[in-house]
Amino acid sequence: MKTDKWDKLYIYYISGTGNARKTSEWIADEAIKEGLEAVVQKIDRLENIVIPPASKKNLIGFIFPTHGFNTAPIMLKFIAGFPKGIGNNVLLVNTRAGMKMYKLFLQGISGIALLLPAFLLILKGYKCTGLKSVDMPSNWISLHPGLKINVVESIHQRCEKAVRKFTVSLLSGKKNYSGLYSLPLDIVLSPISFGYYIGGRFFLAKTFMANSRCNNCGICMKECPTESIKMIENRPYWKLSCESCMRCINFCPRKAIESTHGMAVLFWFIFTLVNAQLVFLIMDILNINPELLWWKILSGLIEIVGMVVITTFLYRIFHFSSKLKPFRQLIRLTSLTALPFWRRYNYFKEKKE
Repeated sequence: MKTDKWDKLYIYYISGTGNARKTSEWIADEAIKEGLEAVVQKIDRLENIVIPPASKKNLIGFIFPTHGFNTAPIMLKFIAGFPKGIGNNVLLVNTRAGMKMYKLFLQGISGIALLLPAFLLILKGYKCTGLKSVDMPSNWISLHPGLKINVVESIHQRCEKAVRKFTVSLLSGKKNYSGLYSLPLDIVLSPISFGYYIGGRFFLAKTFMANSRCNNCGICMKECPTESIKMIENRPYWKLSCESCMRCINFCPRKAIESTHGMAVLFWFIFTLVNAQLVFLIMDILNINPELLWWKILSGLIEIVGMVVITTFLYRIFHFSSKLKPFRQLIRLTSLTALPFWRRYNYFKEKKE
């Protein structure tokens, strides 16, 4: 039976390994059961996106993964450019790193993943009808091996029930702000969230490299939702716009993409050393008191810029060196993702469209 509250549901999602996509499908499926037309669109590369006509009876949803305790940058950019006046009710759902220890389900952490886009939409005149965090299976293969299939399935089943229940409550006209339950912890983590957005994500973008298994098939470039992979010297090269969504490393059919842990540690050591010397040099030349607030802020910005510049420069050198087989072997030996037991996460792999 068609709900009288809404005329149409529009869902916009971005998904690295399928968690946000599956969540969007569950929400749309519940809407269809209620007789409501649902339009689900991915926002990969911000291309071919249909914006709904103006109507106060449209319910608009934004579904996205949590990156660095923050909204996936491409979704934040999409929301920032979303037009005003096409409706006034939105729902926000973030997927985050769920885990399971024996029979205990462990929650992920949202940070400001829900708060920041909600704030932007409120400024645009929208009302947030629902806020929800979904603890889908963690896909951060750079940090840990992919979860076992039985663990993934149990987390998946638990999340599906929660998402469908959330959707039914919204379609009935109720408001649901369950995503704010962890608000105190999220606020505490907000400095890390902003740190990721202004600097951390650029460092993470330079931690991927193709090993000797790479045959230049181009799947990683084609599938990248931010168009952040290009071919240089016949080797995949990750640009600063990479959001570490993990789609490339998880979906490469040859497991040819590694998260270069050894290289990342070396990068961190070098730019930390160089940045420290640069800051001390400026302080010495200008005779600056290190306790001054303005200097603490400025030196922090100098370190972030230095990190991006130095990391990009070093990554260029390493990428050029990757043409040499011994160097590729060295990268592989210092990458945890090269270990035999280090599973990828492709349970929700997107189908070719």
